[in-house]
Amino acid sequence: MELLAIVALSVNGNRKLPPNARIPLQWAGSRGNFTSRQAGLIAYPVIGAGIFVLFTVLLLTVQPHGRVSAFAPGIFLPIVLCVVLLAQVSAIDKARRGAAEGPAR
Repeated sequence: MELLAIVALSVNGNRKLPPNARIPLQWAGSRGNFTSRQAGLIAYPVIGAGIFVLFTVLLLTVQPHGRVSAFAPGIFLPIVLCVVLLAQVSAIDKARRGAAEGPAR
């Protein structure tokens, strides 16, 4: 469900953001990394899909016999995808505000 929300937010951002908008990608502690609108809107769903695949593989390898553990990867998947979704919401909001203010001097 969260992955669909990430994709829907990218589609909405593609319609609403101006073509010259710059979207921040702040991963691995690096700040100030801005990318083009198209690349930024594609990056978040790709990251979400990668996390989904990683957690699905972990879920299949860690719990092969259907036993449920309190630390199962399936429990953390929605949490991590919500973090990606919140980061995407923040990035699109910053891109929208930055495009409204005009180019940096």
